[in-house]
Amino acid sequence: MNEVPNALDGSANRSIQGVLFDIDDTLVDLRAAAIAAFLELTTEELRHVDASEASVVAAAFADDKAGAYERYMAGELTFLEQREVRLQYSFGLVNAVAPAGESYQAWAATYEKTVRSYWRPFDDVLPHLAQLRAMGIPFGAVSNNLESYQRAKLEIAGLDGFDVVVGSDTAGAPKPATAPFLAGCRQLGSQPKRTLYVGDNPVNDYAGARNAGLPAILLDREAVHEDFLGLRIRDLWDLAGLISAGFDSFATDS
Repeated sequence: MNEVPNALDGSANRSIQGVLFDIDDTLVDLRAAAIAAFLELTTEELRHVDASEASVVAAAFADDKAGAYERYMAGELTFLEQREVRLQYSFGLVNAVAPAGESYQAWAATYEKTVRSYWRPFDDVLPHLAQLRAMGIPFGAVSNNLESYQRAKLEIAGLDGFDVVVGSDTAGAPKPATAPFLAGCRQLGSQPKRTLYVGDNPVNDYAGARNAGLPAILLDREAVHEDFLGLRIRDLWDLAGLISAGFDSFATDS
């Protein structure tokens, strides 16, 4: 991996005065945690499939191939219901019977405890946050989940320093609505046009932030958005150095 450039001067010319991040699969490797927890808890139910098939099933659950989380964001499902829909969908791929009723309730409780044990930040996150602190740039997070849940996630993952965390519940609307982004800017005390937003979703993160007047960049860790036409990076290693050097391509029009 590239080393973050150690250029901490030039703050007077710096266009970015604050940074807001998405959390899931931007700061915290939620996909890896979900896959690991799923596989740990479904050994018996998936005993009839080989390891490669089980991995496909786990990925379908983690990646929400059922589209359940968007239904949760729209108010059609509760948080536990969206997770159950994802479980049923993924099990159905290999004709397995998913836990239901009280069995699902027990499974969901165990899954929640297990997945939390796997919450970890990506390798580039802590060094990048250290760079932002050294540069005197405040940072926070804006997420499409409950604020209290995401604060706990950051703490468990070892990511301190996030005084500003905006959830879809406290913002009154989920991304890509403008409200969460603007709430994050208000809490940071920075102007939207001088607040960089970094996230992994082209619509909820990049387009949503841009529509709210924030400069934005897509964090495409797995290179799945090769045709994306906006600003895109593969990791965070160089981002602090670019900001520190007065990289103005992030800034919106004054």
